[in-house]
Amino acid sequence: KRRKRKPKKVINIDCKKQITSCKGTHSDVVLFFIHGVGGSLDIWKEQLDFFTKLGYEVVAPDLAGHGCSSAPQIAAAYTFYALAEDMRAVFKRYAKKRNILIGHSYGVSFCTFLAHEYPDLVHKVIMINGGGPTALEPSLCSIFNMPTCVLHLLSPCLAWSFLKAGFARQGAKEKQLLKEGNAFNVSSFVLRAMMSGQYWPEGDEVYHAELAVPVLLVHGMHDKFVPVEEDQRMAEILLIAFLKVIDEGSHMVMMECPETVNTLLHEFVLWEPE
Repeated sequence: KRRKRKPKKVINIDCKKQITSCKGTHSDVVLFFIHGVGGSLDIWKEQLDFFTKLGYEVVAPDLAGHGCSSAPQIAAAYTFYALAEDMRAVFKRYAKKRNILIGHSYGVSFCTFLAHEYPDLVHKVIMINGGGPTALEPSLCSIFNMPTCVLHLLSPCLAWSFLKAGFARQGAKEKQLLKEGNAFNVSSFVLRAMMSGQYWPEGDEVYHAELAVPVLLVHGMHDKFVPVEEDQRMAEILLIAFLKVIDEGSHMVMMECPETVNTLLHEFVLWEPE
């Protein structure tokens, strides 16, 4: 049974995208949380609760085909460029004077895109297990190139593989987080379209090096999707970057180690360059 959350305000944009927006007392600050492939805004539960209680306004969209957003049955809706425009619309709708973007995995690419497009509005960026500063290109020899019907049959295996690769442990707690937190819960069609739509040739090292905003990189040491070397390379390329490695975490570190992640994020939100 899916856990029900009670956001202060739920808004549908064009009857397609669902967004949780909780207003806060920091009048000029907004925190945007963007999830990755297969996830939903539910992966941010601990962070949304933490920052809302501190009085921050938080905005967390469900990507198309994920969570409570609708799932268009056309692959073009899931290309990087289509999803980036969705995130642009959300950002333009809710952005204030100081905007902080927090992305996880594929969601980091959309944070990078927005920071590049709106350098005067994006105050800081937080990248959680986002990988290296490389242009996106779908793999030609991937299991996700299989027909949707085959992927559907493989769904239990894919979920187990995600549990093993995405969490440092595979106990009852992690299985519950995977299920109730919607960490990997998406249709076979959307999954296939998302993976094949990851084409973004502009997002190379030069593109990332042009970001002038301070960036915090958070890496779960047991991540089997993103090697720590990739985040280390990202830290080297970025102008102002801080890399924090959490030994007990994996790809879903914000769900596995919420207190540690919340502390890191809060310290970075409060920090200002001299």
